[in-house]
Amino acid sequence: MTEKHFSFAKLVVVMVVCFLVGVGLCGLDFALAARGLGKSTEEFSVGPLDAVSLVVMVLSAAGLVLSLAVWLLTAIFRSIVRKNDNDGQQ
Repeated sequence: MTEKHFSFAKLVVVMVVCFLVGVGLCGLDFALAARGLGKSTEEFSVGPLDAVSLVVMVLSAAGLVLSLAVWLLTAIFRSIVRKNDNDGQQ
């Protein structure tokens, strides 16, 4: 019987890519402002992509932290279970 495993590594890669997309949206927003579209280049001005990039970065960063924590806890739990299984067989 084959077991289906959830790949935390793939999830982490997706979260990192989403975070980089959010950072890229910030850069795109700044580039648009430099061309005079959406906002000025002064401090504390809000552009059309700021909200979207902020939401993408916050959600992907939170997901990245949570998935890494679950990944670490799962690895610790599996190593404890394997150790107990090996001790019981001897």
